[in-house]
Amino acid sequence: MNQNALIGGVGIWIDGIVSCLEDTETREIKETVVFKIESRSFLKKFTEKNGWGINWIDVPEDVEVYALALRENTEIQGLVGIRNTPGAKAVYLHWACCAPQNNKHERGSQKYKGVGGHLFAIAVDKSVQWGYDGVIYGYALNKALLIHYIEKLGCSHLGILHPYHFMLGPLNAKKLLETYTYEWN
Repeated sequence: MNQNALIGGVGIWIDGIVSCLEDTETREIKETVVFKIESRSFLKKFTEKNGWGINWIDVPEDVEVYALALRENTEIQGLVGIRNTPGAKAVYLHWACCAPQNNKHERGSQKYKGVGGHLFAIAVDKSVQWGYDGVIYGYALNKALLIHYIEKLGCSHLGILHPYHFMLGPLNAKKLLETYTYEWN
């Protein structure tokens, strides 16, 4: 079992700040929907082997998994796992991963631009819904990603529980929510 599935870690790149997803070939803007994955067995098909970063079925039970999909056909473009952490008054961003066809760092190209920022925005949105003013935190998988989140999203480096422990505060969380548009399904 992959330790990242149990402990968590964020390894997604923010490839652009776009309100919806952008088709990299046609530049067409695609509207998106977000839905909660209610059935754990549904996660079996999202595996490390087929490009989803971890075996999503191994994510702890207390982590809620949400899918970002195209509105036109509900094709999943990314997954985000989050945990409500009332003691921290924040949402823990357990894991985020774009669909293999959108991972230009693994494949060299991508179908849709904007998935990474959307996944962060979903976590922020749930933080607002749960009364935490959009505050989220997580562990970047490496130093380069930590610096990337600081530069692209305005995250702060905490380094308390993990060397790459980061937090996104309420002001930058609000900016993120003002940028991204999607429908809850």
